[in-house]
Amino acid sequence: MDKKYNAAKAGANPGKYLERCAAALDQALDEVPAYRSWRQFDRGKGAHIDERYAGLPALTKRELNAFSPAAFIPPGRSLEEGLKSGEIELVETSGTTEDKVANIWYQPWWNASELASWALNAHAARVTTGDQREAILANPLNVGFRSELGDLPMEKRRLARFLFLNDLADPLAWTDSYCDRMLKEMDLFMPVTLEANPSLLSRLCRYVLRTGKRAYQPPLIVLTYEFPSLIHRRHLAAVFDTPIMSSYGTTESGYVFIECEHGRFHQNVDYCRVDFLPFRDDCGGPSLGKLLVTTFDNPWRSLIRFDVGDLGRLEPKPCSCGRKAGMTLALIEGRTANLTITPEGRPVTQAQVDRGLSTISRIDDYELRQTDESSYQLRIVGDTGFDSSSAEQAREVLREIFGSNARISVEKTRDLAPGPSGKFQLVKALFPLNPASFLDPRFRPPVPEDSAAGGGP
Repeated sequence: MDKKYNAAKAGANPGKYLERCAAALDQALDEVPAYRSWRQFDRGKGAHIDERYAGLPALTKRELNAFSPAAFIPPGRSLEEGLKSGEIELVETSGTTEDKVANIWYQPWWNASELASWALNAHAARVTTGDQREAILANPLNVGFRSELGDLPMEKRRLARFLFLNDLADPLAWTDSYCDRMLKEMDLFMPVTLEANPSLLSRLCRYVLRTGKRAYQPPLIVLTYEFPSLIHRRHLAAVFDTPIMSSYGTTESGYVFIECEHGRFHQNVDYCRVDFLPFRDDCGGPSLGKLLVTTFDNPWRSLIRFDVGDLGRLEPKPCSCGRKAGMTLALIEGRTANLTITPEGRPVTQAQVDRGLSTISRIDDYELRQTDESSYQLRIVGDTGFDSSSAEQAREVLREIFGSNARISVEKTRDLAPGPSGKFQLVKALFPLNPASFLDPRFRPPVPEDSAAGGGP
């Protein structure tokens, strides 16, 4: 295996990290039922641990749904007893039908993963304690309490140290008085951290900028739940004079990467291993690739090389923050589900589109849909100065990204609605793409025979 993509290469204690990688893999292959068919791919305990991981399949959401949750539990525990005692619960991720996964939720492990990740950002390390007051601005379809009328009183949206600001699943239903309610509650609650869906916080910031009102300044803003558009971050920076960091993880795998104070993403090595599958050189590789996550020490779920469905771009230089443990990414490039292609078939990431459109100051929000191999429809929410010249500027930006053969239409719209999951998808192809076809063939994982069939152990 090319050591360039060795997730264990750097670290404060690489020996201990390798031991934890080996312990997670050995337990899964030896004792966890869901990985029974993977044993044939193991290169043996005498091989280097990175070589062993490299030869294994990738675990997808299809497999998580095909096997029962109990098939991923390490030995010595019972799903029924854990649920009965309240030690764990079953939660379902948001998303489209094929993306939804039933997860065994073990709160202590999640909390510990989060706490370890905060050490990877100087601002977070300074203000977070694990019991600080935290306001959350997210879609209640993802987390929190939901009301069709948006009328739940503040005390009904409190849970321990958390305050959930939004109880409306449709952000288009936000009124001026509703935005005022959120601003007032932040003043009253005075959160130490504000954890926010970037598109929703952008929407609230645009209200603040339009009305000239003020927003409470928390010591730290943490962006999560969605891809953080540079356009959304521009709105946040105009309202908040406070550090903003992006937290990357999944419901299944916990906290995987945290954006440091210098804008790079560092691996949470205490709680996971990350394998990097580079794209082909002609598809943006080798610095661009897919991310596979292996979790450490979750007593209720064994995840090995879980395909989180996201793309990362490797950082080639040491980060200015001085952190060296694990993998460092320059960027999270977006989900594989949000890939588009040029008319010639080259993949384009969500972040590539976002970097281009963010150069147009009059765009407040956007939605790009690729309808066929060479046609692209861009809908834009623009400020009052967005006109035909701004639309042509957007076309030119997209032509630079997708090439001269791209057919591009641009339409200004008053607002944009989230998808069924409650999250916004800024970029999407409306026809199936196969991300595996863009991978460097030397790193494509094998596929177990029972994977496509959805068979159980």
